[in-house]
Amino acid sequence: MRKRILQTCAIFALLAVFVLAGPAQAEQKTVKFGSVNWPGVTVKTHVVSELASALGYDTTINQLQVPATFKALSMGQLDVFMGTWLPTQKNYVDPYLEEDKMVLLTVNLSETKYKNAVPKYVWDAGVRSMADLDKPRFREKFDRNGDGTPEFYGIEPGNDGNKVVIDAIDSDTYGLGNWDLVPSSTSGMLSQVKKAAKDKEWIVFLGWEPHWMNLEWDLKYLKDPKHLWGEPGSTRVLTAVRTGLQEDAPNLTKMLEQIKIQPDWQSKWIKGYSQQGKAPDKVARDWIAANKDVVQKWLDGVTTRDGSRDAATVVEEAF
Repeated sequence: MRKRILQTCAIFALLAVFVLAGPAQAEQKTVKFGSVNWPGVTVKTHVVSELASALGYDTTINQLQVPATFKALSMGQLDVFMGTWLPTQKNYVDPYLEEDKMVLLTVNLSETKYKNAVPKYVWDAGVRSMADLDKPRFREKFDRNGDGTPEFYGIEPGNDGNKVVIDAIDSDTYGLGNWDLVPSSTSGMLSQVKKAAKDKEWIVFLGWEPHWMNLEWDLKYLKDPKHLWGEPGSTRVLTAVRTGLQEDAPNLTKMLEQIKIQPDWQSKWIKGYSQQGKAPDKVARDWIAANKDVVQKWLDGVTTRDGSRDAATVVEEAF
């Protein structure tokens, strides 16, 4: 009888070991990343996807517009989005946070800018604030179409930066009620900046950093006394995840929490992808291979999906 009891205890002890080991082995296999048509977010997402793939996760990247990305994340159709810009995307994010349908996991990029920009020659001429744009001596110089209406140049329709400008126009903030926003795409907008800079024409557009635009042209970011773009120094980029991912994939979540990006890294990614025409996965893989010291820090305490090997060792071998 005593022997049978001891055998039963041994079985329960063994089962306990399996239960304790279970979460790593049971971690979800497929990871669905959301992305948007911004070069920095595109390559950053590929960097993280490449690492996750090397650790045994099946990764997919789904490119959507910003509102649709947050909607899909809130519905569990996406797991991770690396491009949550705050405070400019606050209006999209807050309702889902209040309903506990998504989680802002960590800041992955803190040294950023996202606001209206002008070439330095426009700044030198006296346009240093959004409050200067509609002054009589300046406003007609921004009428690049010659129809009597000055324009802001934006990117994809529905983008949160476009919305900040549209809201300013609708509310006549800074006297901008008679201005228009010209939506386009990142490449379309920057082609207009290139043309304007070449001919020393006046232009105001959506600028952000990190991005190769800051290396290509001498740009100035306009002051914003009314804080339409948020408090100075408040702009940051966060990693957002669907509610429940932390429980379903704690190992992956640990890696995501430890990924911190420096602006110069992301500027180089953007240049390689959008200016030099390299595929985003190649830019990602080349950077990982050349920066394993950084990646090792991201992977501290992380394992492969099944928990069988140290993540840093696997990535060292894979790239």
